[in-house]
Amino acid sequence: MDAESLIRTALREAGYGQDAIGSALPRIMRILEAEDVRLEVGRPLSRKERDYVRVQLEIGLGVSEIVAGLKR
Repeated sequence: MDAESLIRTALREAGYGQDAIGSALPRIMRILEAEDVRLEVGRPLSRKERDYVRVQLEIGLGVSEIVAGLKR
């Protein structure tokens, strides 16, 4: 089971409705992807880098593409 399915199931079991899950899940997944970027880079990100990661995730780039952009 992937992370998104696990989180969806956990939220459902906690009593959250489909509307709440549907609106919260994309943000939760972006937070986890941002943490994946930080782990791949191997160091804490500056505020500017965190903003860059947030924007890149919002436009739909993947973790590997963002990490490549940070390493340039």
